[in-house]
Amino acid sequence: MGTLSWINGSSPASPSEAIARLRGHLAADGTERLYAGDRGTVASLSIRTGLTVWCMGGLFRWRDDLGIQQTHPAADPEGAAQRIAALAGLRRAAHAAA
Repeated sequence: MGTLSWINGSSPASPSEAIARLRGHLAADGTERLYAGDRGTVASLSIRTGLTVWCMGGLFRWRDDLGIQQTHPAADPEGAAQRIAALAGLRRAAHAAA
C-alpha cells in the first residue's frame, strides 16, 4: 500500500477546491491547457483527450488508458497529480520542451 505524499490537516473543503489544487500541482509542473468545471458536489478537470478527472465523494476518479477506473483521495491532490502526470506523460512532454 502506498503512502500519501502530502497531508497537513488542510483537506479541500469541496470538490471544486480539490480540483483547483490538483490543477495547481499539474500547472506547476508545466502542464498547460487544463479545463475545469464545477457543479457543486462534483467537479472535473480535463487534462487531455481521453483523460478527465472527476472529484466527488472525497475521491479523485479517472480512467487509465485501458479504461480501468483509478481513484485517489481528494485530500492528497499532490499525490494524484503525480499519478495523473505519469499516466498522461505530462512530465516527459514538459521537460522535453524545456
